[in-house]
Amino acid sequence: MSITEDFAAAYAAVADHARPELLPARLANACALVLPVAGVGISMFGAHGMRIPVGASDDAAAIAERLQFTAAEGPCLDAHELDRPVLATESLIAQRWPNFYTGLAERTPFRAVAAIPWPNTLKGAGTVDLLFHHSRDLADLDFAVADEVIAQVEHTLDNESVIEFSLLGPGPAWLAGPAANSRNAVFIAMGMLNVTLEVTTPDALALLRGHAYATNRTLDDVAHDIANRRIAAEDLRVGSNQ
Repeated sequence: MSITEDFAAAYAAVADHARPELLPARLANACALVLPVAGVGISMFGAHGMRIPVGASDDAAAIAERLQFTAAEGPCLDAHELDRPVLATESLIAQRWPNFYTGLAERTPFRAVAAIPWPNTLKGAGTVDLLFHHSRDLADLDFAVADEVIAQVEHTLDNESVIEFSLLGPGPAWLAGPAANSRNAVFIAMGMLNVTLEVTTPDALALLRGHAYATNRTLDDVAHDIANRRIAAEDLRVGSNQ
């Protein structure tokens, strides 16, 4: 079979049309099944440096995304900014994105990443992260095959999205799925910092990142604690002794 047929078969095996909000996760799983990778993450980008995780092949891939978002550095962010694939071996990650590398090495089995922007209809909106256990695995990847699979992921994501309505208006159901919803606490926490500390949205995000770095946690975990008032917003004020 061709790689397109392989992907179609893999997607059919994991498809569950009754849960349209899980479409990106199913696509990430199908992608991981047909490519020689250890994990796959699918993300979209918004304003103020916000990155929205919409699907991952497993928990480790989801953690890798949170670590990159927390560090505000990494191959995915560069791939999005440069609008071209970024291939990162372990040595390159350690050298160019040391904060991301520290978390990646401590909390995941991944040591290499290929971050690839959407090529067609979703161009500029996000990336797919292909994750590897070893740098040599990255060297073995057939990028023509990977590009074709990612194009199929994009095509399916764009064409099978069920449009739902919310207070923000119409949008694909997967933007309200569990992966994307996991980042809602960051928006809530930033809003609380906006009001309590009278800071801008970018500054609120920077304060969350600073607290996460100082406490060796992910930004998402810190945001959840603030949103649920386990950490007081006042504790993130610059100069606070908390």
